[in-house]
Amino acid sequence: MKDRICTSCGFEGKPIKQCYESFFVDAFLWAGVGTFVLVTSAFPLLVVPVAWTIFHLVKFRTTKCPKCGDLEMVSMDSRKGRIALDKKANPMKVWVNKEAAQH
Repeated sequence: MKDRICTSCGFEGKPIKQCYESFFVDAFLWAGVGTFVLVTSAFPLLVVPVAWTIFHLVKFRTTKCPKCGDLEMVSMDSRKGRIALDKKANPMKVWVNKEAAQH
């Protein structure tokens, strides 16, 4: 994977996958609903963990910035990437009135 830049914090490098956190939520949901279904034989309730797992597989297939955790990691060659690189190279300068600060 090519290096990317974070549009939030300006981190340059490889993003990390965001998939490990969802495993424990899915396992807990499957265990809880699965136990309830085995006890009550309410098999239509299995739709809930199936839908939740599909949601996590779709949502957590993304990557995130290892520094700030933002999902907006873009290629450095893209328009947003060039804007982020320019913003990082030329940060906004804040003007301070030194005369007013002395009084």
